[in-house]
Amino acid sequence: MSIELSTLDERAEAEEAMAEAMRILNKAIRRVHESGLTVDVEVLTMLTGHGQMPQVSVGTHDRQNGAI
Repeated sequence: MSIELSTLDERAEAEEAMAEAMRILNKAIRRVHESGLTVDVEVLTMLTGHGQMPQVSVGTHDRQNGAI
């Protein structure tokens, strides 16, 4: 039973970490956008031993002068 509980705890912590990371990323995206840049986001698919895993690639693009 402790193994199952440990796995549940680990998953809950992972979900909390993901939520916090998304808050930070969204705040950074707002800041970049407000500075006059466009945010480019691409979702990539990586293959792992556990199957497919999404990876996010984030970049910026100057609205007037092109990619940074």
